[in-house]
Amino acid sequence: MEIKELIDLLPEDYEKECYEKKAIMRKRIIKNPLDLMILLLYYLYDNHSLVDVSQFAILKNIGNISDTALIKKFIQCKDWIKWLVSKMLPNEIIHYKKPEELEPYRVIAVDASDLVQKGAVKKIWHLHYGVDLFSLACNQFKLSEQSTGESLKNFEIKEKDLVIADRAYGTITSIEHCLKRGGEFIIRIKNKSFNLYNKQGEKILLSDWLKTIGTKAEEITIYIRDSNKKLIPLRICAAKKTKEEIAAGEKRLKRLESKKQTTYSEDTKFTHQFMFVITSLPASVCAEKVLEFYRLRWQVELVFKRYKSLLGLGNIPTKTKESSEVWLNGKMFLALLIEKYLGDIDFSPSWNIRTETEYMERNEIGKLFDLYDAASQ
Repeated sequence: MEIKELIDLLPEDYEKECYEKKAIMRKRIIKNPLDLMILLLYYLYDNHSLVDVSQFAILKNIGNISDTALIKKFIQCKDWIKWLVSKMLPNEIIHYKKPEELEPYRVIAVDASDLVQKGAVKKIWHLHYGVDLFSLACNQFKLSEQSTGESLKNFEIKEKDLVIADRAYGTITSIEHCLKRGGEFIIRIKNKSFNLYNKQGEKILLSDWLKTIGTKAEEITIYIRDSNKKLIPLRICAAKKTKEEIAAGEKRLKRLESKKQTTYSEDTKFTHQFMFVITSLPASVCAEKVLEFYRLRWQVELVFKRYKSLLGLGNIPTKTKESSEVWLNGKMFLALLIEKYLGDIDFSPSWNIRTETEYMERNEIGKLFDLYDAASQ
């Protein structure tokens, strides 16, 4: 790949912003934004060490800069890297046909993953990320301490956003955060995630209603109480799982009982026979469609699995919070750059999720980040 092709992938004004964000303040060794970009990408790609980057800079006549000076320089790039990521989000190259019912919405699937920071004492970071289900592009992410739990409060939600989330996000706090910002949601919930009420404010049991439904998708209007104790009307959509799914679920429960040395209640075992979600979508979107849309969220896990596998995103090879954040933001920029490049060259995806092979083709990625060749052009 030639340097010109790399430049074409970068946001406009990347050079101007490099100076404005003070990534380059004095042109002593690294004299221009492109050289800095090449060193940064070389560091991020294929887990090169800072010593490797230092030797690479000498080899390509960029300059003689020590590994210690390099990490300081990369930390100095933090605002520039964040700007680069913001300009690469969202990546609108890869499109899927959006169902008619979802046309008014920006559909975001959210999840979280643990990242390990290497060192004498390992530190765990929590990465919260959202993926647009119809471009498969990561459109927001946040790095936090491990103690920060999974909640929709970790995301910027706007009017006409539709958030799809798993059971970890099934809390009153998450629901209230989404509704206050004009967003809609489809969230899978646990049997007793929170209290449910009827219109009169009387408590009801989800399992009582589930006993009345079969494999056909059904819905019920329920109410929750927000932080001000106000009743908020929502819908629960549910369907009984297939016999095969129920059998597989029973095996998982038995393994969990053995692992945790506990016994689940009969009520819990019964509700595990059903797939159920809570949603704020209007009744014009039927229960069957709501459940169908929820099932799309598993794509977000494959997208991030791609990032983690392809870019080595599971371990953070730095020692300070500042350098770790730079490394992570840089990795996300690299991933988005790869998305853009692959979208430009050969992706014509169907509605179905891409296979893992399509995700992990390192020979395709090598075309983009063969920086030895690129730097010598």
